Amino acid sequence: MIKIAIFTGTRAEYGLMRTLIKKFNYEKDFKCSLLVSSTHLNSSFGNTIEEINSDGIKIYRELPISIECSFKKEMAAQTAETISLVSQTLEDLKPNYLLILGDRFESFGAAVSAHILGIEIIHLHGGETSLGALDDKLRHAISQLSTLHFTSSDLHMKKVSDILGSSKGVFNVGPMVIDGLLNLKNISKQQFQNKTGFIFSQINLLITFHPETLSEDFGIFGFQNLLESLEKCNCNVLFTAPNADTGSKSILEKIIKFVAKNEKRYFYIPSLGQELYLNALLLFDCIVGNSSSGIIEAPLLNKKVLNIGNRQKGRYRFGHVIDVSDDHKSISKALENILKIDKFESFQFEEFKKNNINKSPSNKIIKILRDLNSK
Repeated sequence: MIKIAIFTGTRAEYGLMRTLIKKFNYEKDFKCSLLVSSTHLNSSFGNTIEEINSDGIKIYRELPISIECSFKKEMAAQTAETISLVSQTLEDLKPNYLLILGDRFESFGAAVSAHILGIEIIHLHGGETSLGALDDKLRHAISQLSTLHFTSSDLHMKKVSDILGSSKGVFNVGPMVIDGLLNLKNISKQQFQNKTGFIFSQINLLITFHPETLSEDFGIFGFQNLLESLEKCNCNVLFTAPNADTGSKSILEKIIKFVAKNEKRYFYIPSLGQELYLNALLLFDCIVGNSSSGIIEAPLLNKKVLNIGNRQKGRYRFGHVIDVSDDHKSISKALENILKIDKFESFQFEEFKKNNINKSPSNKIIKILRDLNSK
């Protein structure tokens, strides 16, 4: 029996691991224990633990930490909280592995706990780059602490191997979102409206904007310029909540104030959950902001993407992305060009699924783990 503890603190990482967790639970030779923390347990970020419960996935333990992120010292304190809570839990569980995705400070705290306790770490989506975020070095630090690595591309596999000085235990399985897309039940615009309350117009923008944690103003300047540019656009806009990083409170306040100006055109939903978010990528005309979903998921679906500022600087694009600086002129000009498009390209989603049917990252991960543990 292979015992795996899985840590999740955000909607994004859970969405990417969702299929893998379900498949682990179907396998007789794996026993998984899900540790749920951070924004999952906070209503301001959509109380996304409800998505986990609705998926029928058993939660081993909830690990509540403070979500206040007005200052960087609070992020440090939350990392310390995470180390303490995860350490206690891992001591109780005594798993063979701790599985972590990505680069969040909460995930770093979990990785530190496992490393000190001598528990091997499985790291998903290592080797990527986001030069405008604190997460960049945390991601590489998690890679250094980990034993097994499952990356999203050959480029990232090489980067992890270079970081470690060895290719041992490093495997490219492709982006985890492939699993979500292969299992996605796509819905119509009318069904999306019924489920969310959003109203589609001729052109529709989906916006996810996170703090730039290495910027002096945390990216607020660029976000304010985006809002001012949107006021001149004839389109409907759906905002989702930012990450729980320093600066998120200011971004959230600006979103709520902006939406109140015109609730027939502007909408705010803290978290859509993976099913609705992936459907939104298919249904909306353009993805705007600085989220990794605009660098990985949306380009895979051949969607228009407007990426603002430096948060995703240096990150490998999985398709075409329009990159602009955070000044008002650049953002306005880019939005103006997007709105001039007479007809947005349709995407053959069923063809995409057909072409990727044998590329499930979860299936590859389970096979590799089974092979490694049968020796």
